[in-house]
Order: sequence, then C-alpha cells, then structure tokens
Amino acid sequence: MLKHKYLSGGLLALIGLGTAVASLEYETGSLARMGPGYFPLLLGAAMVALGLLIAVTPDSPDEVLADSQDRSLADIVRPHLRPWGAIVAGMVLFIVLGRWGGLVPATFALVFVSALGDHNNSVKACFWLAVGVAAFAVAVFHYGMQLQFPLFTWG
Repeated sequence: MLKHKYLSGGLLALIGLGTAVASLEYETGSLARMGPGYFPLLLGAAMVALGLLIAVTPDSPDEVLADSQDRSLADIVRPHLRPWGAIVAGMVLFIVLGRWGGLVPATFALVFVSALGDHNNSVKACFWLAVGVAAFAVAVFHYGMQLQFPLFTWG
C-alpha cells in the first residue's frame, strides 16, 4: 500500500531536486556575493530536505487508522484534483493576463481561481479575497516598489 505522505514527500523532494539542478545553469557565487543561481539552489536543497523529512516522519495514531483502510493511488489523488487544477489554472491565468491584461486582472484571476480550489471557500469569499490581494499588490508593487508592471493593459 502506498502512503499519502510518501507521495507528497517524494513529490516535494523531486521538485526540489529539479530546482537545485536547474539552478546550476546559473552562477551561484558566494554568500557575500550571491549570484542568480544561489537562492534557487538553497530553495531546492530545502525542498529536498523537507520532502525527505515528510516521508520519514513517524505516523501519528490518526494516520495509522487512516492507513489501515486499503486505498488505491486513485483514491488518494482524486480528492486533491480540484485544488491542484485550480492552482495550476490560476498560475496560467496570471501568466496570460499579466502579459495581456496587466497586474490587477492577473493578480485578481490568480487569487480568485486558486481560492476556488478550497472546498470550504464560497465564491463571495474568493471574490473579496482576490480584491484585497489585488489592492495589496498594487500598493506594494506599483506604488511601493515602483515595479514596471502596468496596472491595466490591453494587448
């Protein structure tokens, strides 16, 4: 039987390993003079360590009880498809709308669609969360940091 924590820990470690390997394409530099590959390398190593820690952590009594039920891989993954799909769709929308819509629509779409992945969120709650995060993004990135990312653009 395949345990849920082995899947999640292994996936996190695999993504971290990929991040660390990809960061080696860039100059890492030193701690005093960090290059563009330094932070992704550290982040990837931390993800690998956390993934392994998740996989080897002893089971709690609740997990032992849950694992006593025979579940297939499909039974483990199926309940998580909506959150995964919503987060991936939110990121794709951010990429597309960031290029052709601007910061406000891209941030709003990212947060709104990603928040819909949680079964406990209502559409109204997702809407107001997206409005708040978009306003915060405008305040921080446009006015605070003066990031060259237009608020609205068409094309």
